Amino acid sequence: MKIIYCAYGRAGLECLYILLNKFPVSTDDIFVFTHETKDNKIFIDHLTNLNIEYTFEPVNNEIKKIRKFNPDYLISIYYRFIISQTILKTVNYKAINAHPSILPKYRGTKSSVWAIINNESETGITYHYINDKIDDGKIIIQKKINIDSNDTAFSLYHKLIGLFVENFDEAFSLVINNFDGFNQIGEATYYKRELPFGGKRKISEISYKDAISFTRAMFFPPFKGAIFIDLNGKEIEINCISDLKKIRKLFKS
Repeated sequence: MKIIYCAYGRAGLECLYILLNKFPVSTDDIFVFTHETKDNKIFIDHLTNLNIEYTFEPVNNEIKKIRKFNPDYLISIYYRFIISQTILKTVNYKAINAHPSILPKYRGTKSSVWAIINNESETGITYHYINDKIDDGKIIIQKKINIDSNDTAFSLYHKLIGLFVENFDEAFSLVINNFDGFNQIGEATYYKRELPFGGKRKISEISYKDAISFTRAMFFPPFKGAIFIDLNGKEIEINCISDLKKIRKLFKS
């Protein structure tokens, strides 16, 4: 069984070990596409130590290598590029993606961030087949979790990764056993790969309740926290609710 593994970060690393330990796959059977970033260093170090072939080239640019590798499946775990039909055809569309929402809601990116901003009470994960549209393929499995009142983008991100890892074995087993999947049901929503509101909100335009949600949604160290702009145009960075309380009187309610 040969696999194109498009992956990144903690989720990519932990699912990789499940792939190696629970399926008839050796390190020579995996060709990895990943990203050359500082926060991806641990994953890259493991690939190097395992002697797994990997590249930072976008998967869509390497069709000749992929055809020569002759893969059976493609797995996408937090990979940042849309995978072309040309690549999908090399595995006869036996391609699976991990998406951090209950599709069809929150297609695109920043799913957990927007779920917090929109005051959702729950979210979850979807393993789905990849087709020629964004996050549109048939569902393999879905699992839900609650969004707690103290969850931040950072905590929810790691909760969802844990859920992906916990369910990877089941999802990929269904794929290799030719499970057809089922159609997505309900109204689709989509969010682009950009910070909500550019990471900044005007204090005069939002309520204190919305400010709390925005603060939680923007907390993802080591990146900047929520930026609030006061009536004088001054920017105030807030990283926690206790600091937000100090400027509560500036909000509408």
